[in-house]
Amino acid sequence: MNRPRNYHRPWISLILLLVAVGLIAHTRQWMPSPTSYAQQQSDLLYLQQNNTISFANPSALQVTIGEGHDFATLQLGDSWDMDNPRDMGYEIGFTNIHATGGIWHGTYSGMDQSAGTPTAGYLFPLFQGFSTPVAGGLSQELSFTKVGAEDRYAIDASKYTRLSYRLAVSQRPVNGPFFVQWTTASPVTWPIGENRFGRLDACQGTTRFVAWQGWHTYNFDLSQPQGDSGIRAGAWQGLVRGLRLDPAATAPAGTEIKIDWIRLSDPNSAPVIAIPWNIANAGPNDRIDIYIADNPSGTDASPLAFGLPAAAGRYDLATSMLPPGQHYFQLHLKDGAVENGCTVAKGTSGWIGPLTITPAPIVTFAKPSMTSGPDYATSVLGQPWDMTSSSQIVTPGSPYPQTLAEQSFTNGIFRARAALIPPHVESDSQFWLRVDPQRPIDTTRFRYFTVRLKVDMPPGRDINWAIAYGWGGRVIWWNENLQTDGSESKYGTYYEGWRNYSVDLARAFPPPAVSNPLQARNILTPREQNAFPAQLGWTQLGTVKHLRYDPLETMAQAVGTGADIFEVDWVKLTANDEVRRGQPFEIMVKLNLPLAQLSSLTHYYTTDPSQPTQQRAVMQSNTVNVEPIQPGNYRIYLPLILRMGTSGDDNDSLRFVWDTATVQPGTYYICSVAATANSSTTWCSETPVVVQP
Repeated sequence: MNRPRNYHRPWISLILLLVAVGLIAHTRQWMPSPTSYAQQQSDLLYLQQNNTISFANPSALQVTIGEGHDFATLQLGDSWDMDNPRDMGYEIGFTNIHATGGIWHGTYSGMDQSAGTPTAGYLFPLFQGFSTPVAGGLSQELSFTKVGAEDRYAIDASKYTRLSYRLAVSQRPVNGPFFVQWTTASPVTWPIGENRFGRLDACQGTTRFVAWQGWHTYNFDLSQPQGDSGIRAGAWQGLVRGLRLDPAATAPAGTEIKIDWIRLSDPNSAPVIAIPWNIANAGPNDRIDIYIADNPSGTDASPLAFGLPAAAGRYDLATSMLPPGQHYFQLHLKDGAVENGCTVAKGTSGWIGPLTITPAPIVTFAKPSMTSGPDYATSVLGQPWDMTSSSQIVTPGSPYPQTLAEQSFTNGIFRARAALIPPHVESDSQFWLRVDPQRPIDTTRFRYFTVRLKVDMPPGRDINWAIAYGWGGRVIWWNENLQTDGSESKYGTYYEGWRNYSVDLARAFPPPAVSNPLQARNILTPREQNAFPAQLGWTQLGTVKHLRYDPLETMAQAVGTGADIFEVDWVKLTANDEVRRGQPFEIMVKLNLPLAQLSSLTHYYTTDPSQPTQQRAVMQSNTVNVEPIQPGNYRIYLPLILRMGTSGDDNDSLRFVWDTATVQPGTYYICSVAATANSSTTWCSETPVVVQP
């Protein structure tokens, strides 16, 4: 089968290149000569000792508060704290990518390996996903991961208006701009300059620009115009489905980028702290820079705000912009009569702090979830698709095309290489899962398909190259044959390493025209793209006798590189979790914080996740008392914790028992309200529980 391609990307890359060139041309019209920002640093200790500037209210920066509402934390359930490389949703033009000590590292490769064109590196904290051009419009591809193409993972631009991040560039060209770009399109398209801002990454003096060195804390109010007006475009509004950062748009290959954290926050969700200052002998044009560090000695400090008029007397810090942790602050008084305050420091304050920001609690549901309900292979066949035996795979032998090579089953892992069979230009690798025709899949019950799969990145390659040449798969099913009653899902892409990839097959319905907005939400390939399968849907069939997964669609460029090899741990096809009324139901959750740090954890059940507290979920009578964080102010009553999980993905789950005796039969989502001394968050399960009569 022909894999959908994101063919529009090469011309998007060209447009973005032209945008970058346009900005550079624009800035060079008024760009003075460069100098180094580091020359002022040697005088800081002397200036600090002279105390020409100080904090007027240091105690305001020595308090403890909860973190503000952050998009990645609350919507993705995983903050952009760079504790692993895939906190970054996508990147192009990078090599040597890794995360160490909570710092994301990457080096500009100078090349978009997929398009084969030169490029500076750029990053997507929120990747929008892929669409493929077809006759009549765009076909939005399957979302195996948390991408903006799914509205539940898109950014509400009216709420999240404060973008901040801490980033270091090994060599910031003084004539080098940075960009922030985004897309609101649906079906999704890559940002092509319709929504953007940018500016030179330097302090603008009167005769020259002074490039920042080392770490810099960037802070933007997206509700207001940002950057250079000459290249500003679009508006921060609606649902933002992709967010892109270009750290240094003209930096050469070999430039190293480090990112400590990224936040997209609601400024109304956390306190605004006024930072007033006292100054001795300030000139009329003097400026203030505010530096921030995570330690009292100021190691690796970075400017948080710069070029503030000294006469303003204060700066209002929107604390939602800062991540959890301890933060220390220092004031620099700059001589506004020299290079507009860019080069000469007249004095510095001591370091003040800490401002302690506590993390918001995150609740992740392991049960109910897409993998926790009754599984077809386990409950109907009596043998899960756990890859412990080759009998679980029933792909026909010869003369049926043999699309997999080097197959093995070892220690519960199925491993194979995608075979490219000439004259085809890509593999049609596939494996058929065992289904009993006498006990076919009930599609009105079993709906969540999940495969735990691993692919490895070849040395010297990047994610864009790997996806362009085969990293992705699709689900296919039928009774008689594909043309009579078969259906083919869209193509979903992978990340490196072991991951679970899930899709709700109940979202498959006979495709409307690709121009119909509903088709973006359909998981089936549109007929304009592939007219061969009948595309009758999933639940519409009632039963399915054949289920197939295509794990890779490898092209010639990837053959023999290692990118054509995959491993599978298990496959599940599950129903919603079920319980008989009056029987206990086990809720399993994972927390980002130790249980003792919670002041309360309360469970609810609801027919509508947008109304998460419809009904209190009564737990079994036993409770466990946990020592309050602040004795006298908080009481904690948590349901009985039965045990910790002992195997698989549930080994760090907490388990609570829901008493369903008074629950009316129906379909309910489980929601939890988790609170600490400083924060409260609400979370709902992705899938419901069916309470049966």
